[in-house]
Amino acid sequence: MSKLRVAVVGVGHLGQHHARIAGSAPNAVLTAVVDPDPARGPEIAAKSGTSWAASLDQVLGDVDAVQIAAPTGFHHALGLQALKAGKHVLMEKPLAATLEEGQALLEALSKARASKPGLVAQVGHLERFNPAVAALRERGFKPRFLEAVRVSPFPARSLEVDVVMDVMIHDLDLLRALVGRPVVDVEAVGIPVLTPYADLVNARLKFEGGAFATVTASRVARKKERTLRAFGDKEYASLDFATQKLELLRLVMGPEGPQVQPETADIVEGEPLRLEIEAFHAACLGLGREGVTWEEGQEAMRVADLVQKAVAKSLAEIHRA
Repeated sequence: MSKLRVAVVGVGHLGQHHARIAGSAPNAVLTAVVDPDPARGPEIAAKSGTSWAASLDQVLGDVDAVQIAAPTGFHHALGLQALKAGKHVLMEKPLAATLEEGQALLEALSKARASKPGLVAQVGHLERFNPAVAALRERGFKPRFLEAVRVSPFPARSLEVDVVMDVMIHDLDLLRALVGRPVVDVEAVGIPVLTPYADLVNARLKFEGGAFATVTASRVARKKERTLRAFGDKEYASLDFATQKLELLRLVMGPEGPQVQPETADIVEGEPLRLEIEAFHAACLGLGREGVTWEEGQEAMRVADLVQKAVAKSLAEIHRA
């Protein structure tokens, strides 16, 4: 079987890891890395054992798929360019800079699939590929209330977006996937601290069917924390994304009556980004299912937009006080 010919577009903080993984993936050949920086591009190309190109149009004719890890503002134009050429696309999260650009990408994808039905379009919500998350979903856990926390020290990058689009969107996508219902109402507060945008946000989500979730995201914390707690009917799950640890508590009937039974899930650890990228390659070759779809990526953006609007409203009230 022929391997998938891949180009990685954008080799900054995250893109360099896309190149590293694509360069060693079992089902792909890294044909080129694409980056306009004449110093950074060749440097990562050399480390990845491939060639460098300054623009995507230089390599489109030589590849089957593109992994776009460029800054969010370029997602729309690069995505349209790749789709027009009939290429599979893995787009880093978020799908686009705005809902309108995301919708335009979906429309372009529909048009491209009319002539190439097997075209794969995936979004880089890599927490779906965290082995602890996969273990929780495999158990059929049905949450009624969830608490997600994703905080870290100031990263000095991704400063063109707020903390919602930077990191909270990971949890917005994951919570919707775990609940399996759309978000119908959002309340949120947030404040800018070190940038002109909200660096700390807390949101409360209500889902169709009655489930609730609270989400906290911060890029001005003293230490990193990426955790999720989920509560269901007579069951509770605690998940640590960084350590890939999943603990569960269940209420069961014992010999002397009800008792709480603890369980630590057996997890086969893996790098979520590698699992995500290799799943994308497999889907492009017809060896597996598409990962997080562009439609799901657009839904995550819709919820993120609701959070941003609620934050803007709360800030306006603070300024009026």
